[in-house]
Amino acid sequence: MFFILTFVFSVASAGVLNSGVFRLDIVHYNDFHARFEETTVDYPICTTNDTNCLGGYARLYHEIKTLLKEKPGALLLNAGDTFQGTYWYTLLKWNITQKFINLLPNDVHTVGNHEFDDGIAGIAPYLKELRAPVVVANIDTSQEPALKDLYQPHTVLERGGRKIGIIGLITTETQTSSNPGRVKFLDPVEAAKREAEILTNKRVDIIILLSHCGLDVDKLIAKEVGENIDIIVGGHSHSLLWNGESPSHEEISGPYPVIVESEKRPGHKIPIVTASAFTKYVGNLTTYFNRNGDLIHFDGEPVFLNRSIPEDPEIKALLKPYQDELHAIVKEVIGEAKDDLIMTECGSGECAIGDIFADAVLDAAKEMKFSNLTNIAFLLRNTIRGSISKGDISRGGLINTLPFTNDMVSFIVRGEHLIEAFKITTSNAWVRKPFQGPWLPQVAGVKLKINLTNETPIVEVYVKDDDFKPLDPQGEYQVSTISFVLKEGGTFDVLRRNGRDFKVIGKDVDVVEKYIKKISPIRPLLDNRLTVIN
Repeated sequence: MFFILTFVFSVASAGVLNSGVFRLDIVHYNDFHARFEETTVDYPICTTNDTNCLGGYARLYHEIKTLLKEKPGALLLNAGDTFQGTYWYTLLKWNITQKFINLLPNDVHTVGNHEFDDGIAGIAPYLKELRAPVVVANIDTSQEPALKDLYQPHTVLERGGRKIGIIGLITTETQTSSNPGRVKFLDPVEAAKREAEILTNKRVDIIILLSHCGLDVDKLIAKEVGENIDIIVGGHSHSLLWNGESPSHEEISGPYPVIVESEKRPGHKIPIVTASAFTKYVGNLTTYFNRNGDLIHFDGEPVFLNRSIPEDPEIKALLKPYQDELHAIVKEVIGEAKDDLIMTECGSGECAIGDIFADAVLDAAKEMKFSNLTNIAFLLRNTIRGSISKGDISRGGLINTLPFTNDMVSFIVRGEHLIEAFKITTSNAWVRKPFQGPWLPQVAGVKLKINLTNETPIVEVYVKDDDFKPLDPQGEYQVSTISFVLKEGGTFDVLRRNGRDFKVIGKDVDVVEKYIKKISPIRPLLDNRLTVIN
């Protein structure tokens, strides 16, 4: 049962207090996403050098070291998705990431879906170089020997004479959203239940779930199988938990922490914490346990990493040679935007940045004259990872919006299979009403209407000829998109299986850069090519 502690604690953190109460401090971060330089709420890298700038590795490092100095014995936990998100990762990959992440005194890591973006060859050397243990309980890597012995389902640490078990989880979405090779992703609920029972039977005092499954799944785990779990530290959903008004003026997903009561153990309440994303916040939780290992009280709140928090000067000095090398590549101006191109709009409907990127692919395919068929192009919302601000467009700014270095691929396919693929794009929603989802297509060469008022989506496609006319289900079309869509066994396998004459156009960034140079300055105007009816 929770109560407010009224006596004065006089003993340091992570130790047994004068009444037999044990204090455990947890500092946590998640979804770092290659924010080595300062970021902003809206853009991956801050270029304005003003109070909009926040976060970044040097500031994250400073605040973590400050918190750990204030709270000796605190745990430092990384909830995954350290890879991907800026040109730092796109150009320097895993090596730069492990170099700097290892400078933090991490106690335990789990991995996120983006750690698999460059396949097994991208994640295996990273895991091998990490100094702290890596925990993931819901993957089967028996068909990928390169990952053998690089992680474990759980680990046990000790603080103040108490055994603390930490279980790792990763989202099952990794199977379709990344490039995990032959790794199998298992039910996180069952894995959490199994590992928590194992640790309980080993008389581990405190059990923490370090999860990269997202807030909704974490709540489900706490409710359904949380009887042996004491705390969940999460990531993946980029959820901001905050008590009061958000200092970054972003949507708040709940209080810090969110509390969920176990169904099977009434009265047992599990606090769930996560720290937004992109180094904008660092999590800071203090918990208290009684002699029996029961959580009796907690407090804390995330730290907002704005410019009131200093950057560590030694870390800035270590980053500078890499920064100079990268800036020599990415600072070149390739065009101009007459208004902001906002990525967040692309998950719910037509967006200007999506129109421009799809137009770029369509233009490149037409130039290459693969066939005499009508050309159609599309991208998915989740491949567009950043916005472009009004003014000069730099190569680095473009790389930050398209960080995955996908090939653009063109192929011939019948209209019926394209319609089926467009229906699939609405099957994985962040929010159903009004719809927001990671696979919503941004299109060129067609007008696409998606009606979601019924349980089964109704898709109407009109192709651009002299005028717009209905897509012929039995007709063939020259369709161009990102290579990720066509991966074997993926969500959109219908296109790979039924397409033919696959040709590579070029890398996504190169294709879009060429088009921006061709049409600049860009004046973002929507033309109703995509309509989503909820």
